[in-house]
Amino acid sequence: MDRKQFLLLMLIPAVVIVVFSGVKLFTASMGEEILLKTAPVDPRDIFRGDYVRLSYEISMIDLNNVSSDRDFSTDDTIYAALSKKEKFWTVDSASHSTPSLAENQVCMKGSVSATASRQIDNIVGVEWGIESYFVPEGEGREIEKERNAGNTSVIISVDSTCSSVLKELLIDDEPVVFH
Repeated sequence: MDRKQFLLLMLIPAVVIVVFSGVKLFTASMGEEILLKTAPVDPRDIFRGDYVRLSYEISMIDLNNVSSDRDFSTDDTIYAALSKKEKFWTVDSASHSTPSLAENQVCMKGSVSATASRQIDNIVGVEWGIESYFVPEGEGREIEKERNAGNTSVIISVDSTCSSVLKELLIDDEPVVFH
């Protein structure tokens, strides 16, 4: 193997990492910020450290209450149009394809989850890819205590491709600060 081939081989993983990071950075910097109400759970992972596991009110979509396609299956891609209602953003419609958005709406892309995909009463469970918020080692338990005593929400950024990035965790409307 000559030097050019070796450099090319070393460059490929770096390019892949930059591309994946660049997509998230683009969404975080260019996307529209929205506020979501959470319903959190707090686990700890021995390999990944402390993190706050988040679930959202928009993670369970009642298809009877929104304009939607009806035939969702586990692992289907789902697109939701959201708009701001008072303080938080909520789902207006759900479909298998990117929706046409009205003014003051954003689109989020998710996956129909295996655990809640049984469409009992036309309710579909969705994972948005923003369910984990990593925190410094040893901070998870303290955040859990604070969270249980107050209201938890998050600020996310949503871009024009319906991708979302979790930007900030809030407890009682105040950003979580790490010690």
